Amino acid sequence: MDTRALLSLTTVAETGSFSRAAAALGFTQSAVSQHVAGLEKAAGAPLLTRRPSVAPTPAGREFLRHARQILAHEQAARAAVTRLTGRDADRPVSVSSTPATEHLVPTAGPLTAVVVHDAATASAALASGGADVAVVDGIAAPRDPLTGTDTDLIVRLVAEAPVGVLLPADHPLARRRVLDLATLTDTRWLDTTRTRCATSDLSAAARLRLRRGAVYSGSSTDTVASLVRAGHGLHAAPMSGALPDDDPAAPAPDGLTVVPLTSPRLVHRIEVRTHASARPAVLRLAEAVGSPGRGTGRPAL
Repeated sequence: MDTRALLSLTTVAETGSFSRAAAALGFTQSAVSQHVAGLEKAAGAPLLTRRPSVAPTPAGREFLRHARQILAHEQAARAAVTRLTGRDADRPVSVSSTPATEHLVPTAGPLTAVVVHDAATASAALASGGADVAVVDGIAAPRDPLTGTDTDLIVRLVAEAPVGVLLPADHPLARRRVLDLATLTDTRWLDTTRTRCATSDLSAAARLRLRRGAVYSGSSTDTVASLVRAGHGLHAAPMSGALPDDDPAAPAPDGLTVVPLTSPRLVHRIEVRTHASARPAVLRLAEAVGSPGRGTGRPAL
């Protein structure tokens, strides 16, 4: 199957326009139209509507899901060949990290930039060759790796800490020794996706639907603390000692407390991922991630 045609289809679907797709890809509009028409003929069904707007049909949505996987595999194959042939030997190392782990990446050495993504996007960038190293965090069962690990990757655990519940110090549950998440599903939780111990991660790992409170799309731990303190929702937090330079005796921010979550037992993990075939400069930088004194300091939570 012609990957150029797949690229045309995915770009038209993303831009909603044949002309914009052609401009983005450097193809003629006629070529893009022919690519899409050829795929529709092969599929035996329309993949895109043309009127009143350009959008995937139900068959097109399913076809696009597979098309994106094929394109991702092709990118991964090209990146693997580049690594094995040494054609990237002189290229600076690139890192894709989650917002909560950006500060753990060394700031010295042959580093181009740290690009901040969610965990899934950071892992995809590593697979496609868009990044040499991925530094990701998330919530999992104890001793379980985070999702999205390929067999050809080196995965190093930087830190793993039990998950607790961050709540105002005057909250009725603040005096509890431990908490059961199943009893907190009717309690409001901050609706977060980019924070350390994001509520979306907690809900997925626990397989529980949590009642959502205020929506926060950023990654600032100070903002999370302020929102919890103001009563806009609870939030998960790693217990003290979650990072190599944590002070295990450090208290929670003023006006807050963290109560251990024991049911289900969950941990916040930070992992460094790189390819086993990566060049020495990449492996050295990956090994330095999270080393005390190598980052730019840790967040407050």
